[in-house]
Amino acid sequence: MIKDFLKGLLSARQNRSIFRFYDLGNTLSSLSPELIDDLPPGKRALVIAPHCDDESLGCGGTLHKHHLQGHAVTAVFMTDGSMCDSPNGTQETIKTRKMEAERAAGILGIGQCIFLDHPDRQLRANETTIRQMEDILEKNNPDIVYLPFYLDNHPDHMETAHICLSALHRRPVKTILFYELWTTLIPNRLIDISNALENKMAAIQVYRSQTDIDSFAEKIKSLNRYRSLASNGKYQYAEAFLEVHRKDLGKFIQNV
Repeated sequence: MIKDFLKGLLSARQNRSIFRFYDLGNTLSSLSPELIDDLPPGKRALVIAPHCDDESLGCGGTLHKHHLQGHAVTAVFMTDGSMCDSPNGTQETIKTRKMEAERAAGILGIGQCIFLDHPDRQLRANETTIRQMEDILEKNNPDIVYLPFYLDNHPDHMETAHICLSALHRRPVKTILFYELWTTLIPNRLIDISNALENKMAAIQVYRSQTDIDSFAEKIKSLNRYRSLASNGKYQYAEAFLEVHRKDLGKFIQNV
């Protein structure tokens, strides 16, 4: 009985969060998300990845476009990859995942990788992790922060978003953009990645420690192809984002 009660309570909380997202999405977007060939203003981009490969899967094309325009791009990897489905031992798996992330960074043009090494599935939004993220924001001083969608259906992804939003509330930036992975979002910004798709796919393919990475790559490519639908044929591939500007950040955080 207690188990059923807790399950129902969790479901109700999830439903309320989803309803709030749709309400909020309607205030931040129109029926057609804004299409841009260029990037949001700013020359310093910071991408927060719950796991090594999320940066490439979620917004690798956009990150490569930043690189092509001479922008500084930094990636923060929250977890250590220790629960990756690999036949190797834990320490060897962690080492391999970092090496893959650095190789993918080279393909995308990410200039700096920061590994926080929190154990997979044990990431928590607390004063320590929030302060850690604040310090990263302070040192890198980004104009733009890319982070996973806060309702993304993976505990490490949701905790990452929670940590980032708490840190950004204390140390805001010009623009934040939520990217999609396991859960699609209502976008108010589509970025054309047609000319960056080749690099994005090459970066994803680096992650051979993920036994199903080829399947991931195929599905993400299909998602990016679908996202170009709103461009009426102008784009071949696009990445979708929920964009929040600094002036709206406080209200946004209160709602989510």
